[in-house]
Amino acid sequence: MTSTMDSPTLTTVSDRIERACSACVPIGVVLIFVGLLIAGYIPAVPANWSAEEVAEFYRDDTNLIRFGIILTLIGFMVWGPLITVILRQMLRIRPEQKALAYLQFGSGLAAWQFLWVPMLVLAAASFRPERSPEATQTLHDLGWILLFLPFMPFVLQSGAIALAVLLDTGPKPVFPRWVAYFNLLECFLFLAVVLMLFFKTGPFAYHGVLVFWLPLFIFGAWLLVMAWATYRGAVEEQTQRLQNTSGAHAG
Repeated sequence: MTSTMDSPTLTTVSDRIERACSACVPIGVVLIFVGLLIAGYIPAVPANWSAEEVAEFYRDDTNLIRFGIILTLIGFMVWGPLITVILRQMLRIRPEQKALAYLQFGSGLAAWQFLWVPMLVLAAASFRPERSPEATQTLHDLGWILLFLPFMPFVLQSGAIALAVLLDTGPKPVFPRWVAYFNLLECFLFLAVVLMLFFKTGPFAYHGVLVFWLPLFIFGAWLLVMAWATYRGAVEEQTQRLQNTSGAHAG
């Protein structure tokens, strides 16, 4: 027997697309982490390496680095669908929080650039591994600084989501309240990256615990949490539509 939730007469094309946008995110997360592993960026190249050591890193297994970067870029593609469905679900919050919804979307678009642009810079570093070590080191440093230092759009995006969730006074909140606290935690943990310019060793260096490992973990967790939350919201919206339709027919 076909369940009510999956009945073709009740599940629209828009429903399927929205749920697919959320469902594809875990695949992207896997590609991102596998790509970074293949490229040798997990663990990150130490910030205190000499120019010759960085150049040697790019001369060894150059094609693996390139392949890993390509996989990571493909994985980042899921960011667009995710911020779109987050916007879609935030517009359901009552009372309406359109400013916060569009702030999330705009910040998400800006954040997307700071995901793929650094990888392109790192790709340029791998493109000519025979160049001078100083030039390779400059591109490598630029890639990592661009990847972690522009924390502003990520913090704005998570802050907008958190505030909207906390202001949701609808009879059935769109997102669970803990999603707000998780986003606030992400905002707080991302702030440590502001110190990366002052350190080449220790937890605040761009390969350190507080700048690389913790943000990397929380970023992957955020993608999965928001994918689950938006998928759940889409399913509940469909259920509510079904109940409204059934009530109208009964009336």
